[in-house]
Formats: sequence, C-alpha cells, structure tokens
Amino acid sequence: ARRDKDIYNLYKELLKNDYILYYHSNGISRLYKREFINELWKRQDLYKQGDVFYTLDEPKEKKKNNSQNKNKLLVIFTCMPSAEKYDHYLMTDRMFPTFFNTIERSLVKNVYTMRIMDLNCSHGSHYINTINYSNMESDIVEAINRVKNELSLNDEDIVLYGASKGGTGSLYYGSKMDLQCLAVDPILSLGEYNIKDEHFLKGIRIEDITDQVNNNLYNKSKSEKYIIGSENVPFNFDKINKIEGDNLRKINKIDEHIKSHPDVSRNTVPEQLMILNQMLLNNSLIK
Repeated sequence: ARRDKDIYNLYKELLKNDYILYYHSNGISRLYKREFINELWKRQDLYKQGDVFYTLDEPKEKKKNNSQNKNKLLVIFTCMPSAEKYDHYLMTDRMFPTFFNTIERSLVKNVYTMRIMDLNCSHGSHYINTINYSNMESDIVEAINRVKNELSLNDEDIVLYGASKGGTGSLYYGSKMDLQCLAVDPILSLGEYNIKDEHFLKGIRIEDITDQVNNNLYNKSKSEKYIIGSENVPFNFDKINKIEGDNLRKINKIDEHIKSHPDVSRNTVPEQLMILNQMLLNNSLIK
C-alpha cells in the first residue's frame, strides 16, 4: 500500500469499511471486521468497554502503602510502534505497543495503571472518532469512568498521560473530561502526516483537533494540564502554541539532542516523572 497506488486505494477502502489487518503470510493479507476482533484474542489481560480494549494493572506489593487507603489511577495512551514494528501485521504491535512498561517503579505508591489500546483503522486513529468508528470517543470516556467507579476514585485521583499520538489522547480526553493530564509532543494535526498518508488516516478522520481541544478547555478547565513540546519540532510546536486554557502549562524543552518528534519524549523523562508524581500527589505546580 505504501508502494503501489492500486493496493493503497484498496487498503483505504477496506479501512473505511472497518476492516483491520491482523495477519500476513506468503503474500496473503488477512483482515477482520473491527467489531468482531475479540474473537481473535488469545491474551487474557484485556478488558472491553464498548469496542475499546484496555489493560488494568494494580500496584505491585512494594508499591502498595496500606497505611493510606487512597488509590490513584494513571491512564496511559500508547504511542506509535518502534520502526522495526511500525508496519507489522500484528494488530497489537501496531496499535498497542509497550510504552514505558517500568513506569510504576518511578511513581508514588498506590497507583493503578490503565493502558488503552488504539484499535482502529491501520495504525490507530490517535484515539479520535473516524468514519468507520464514530463512537470511539464515547467508548474511551466510558472505559475511564468504568475504572474510576470500580476503584471508587474521584476525578482528582486520575491522571492521563501519553507521548506522540498518546499525547494526543491524553490532551484530548484531559480537555474533554477535565482531568489532570500530561501530553508529550501531542500530534494535534495530521497535516504533515497526510501529505504521504503515513498513518492511512487521510479522509477517514478529522485532520486537526486543535479547535476541539480549545473548545473543551474554554467550556471547563479546572484540572491541571501540561504539554511538553520543543521548538526544535516546529510543526507540532506551532500547534501546541495555539492551545489555550485555564490551568494549562506549556513547556518548551530546548535541548540540542532534540532534532525530531520522537526525541522530545526520550529527552524529557525526568520532567515527565516529576509532573506525573506531582499530579498524583495533588501538589500543584501551577502558580
């Protein structure tokens, strides 16, 4: 599809009709209707809300503090896969890659970790509605609220987090649900990616969500929200600068090691952990 126009057009038509690639061998690709994907799962750690899948991990023994009964929830929106698995036929490799799987070690205690799968289209839709899956956003909201109720949490006990397209999810739902969030170099516009249709989302999903995020923040923004970006990645940074709202802090990370979009997250890990722990402790950094 990346090399042949006819195959590209066929692949896009299949995506628009809600098929997902799940296997490829001997020159044959197999696709499955998204709504029936659960029939293919062999893993036992997935929960489902609507058509959204997620995992939920409780704090390990050493990360529990029974002296305090107050639990917290970190909701992680995963990023794009690594280069070697970017176009892999396995759905979870493309749309649910491992992201910061050791993060619990660096968090305060009593934190549950929820990871949401971006199961949609070819490489995910950055957690945004598409023409084939028009209620993805409501499914994600319901999934977060379901875990919130199961753990008897309040809104201030929840922090959303993600980088790249995961940052898109974190900022979008942080604004939509008015929850605390940290978004690392979020992709607010697909404009740059739609030139070659790198994510196979052109014509399937709204290109730019900047106005939607700003409208959400304008309506209500009482919870802290952080965006980390870098002027060294001008396309994303220009969009980040257009986001405005109460209790929002934008951080421009100036670092000679940041030369492209993926560099922002890997060069700001200490800052990310500091912000996440401050929000989990409900200690405001915004003055």
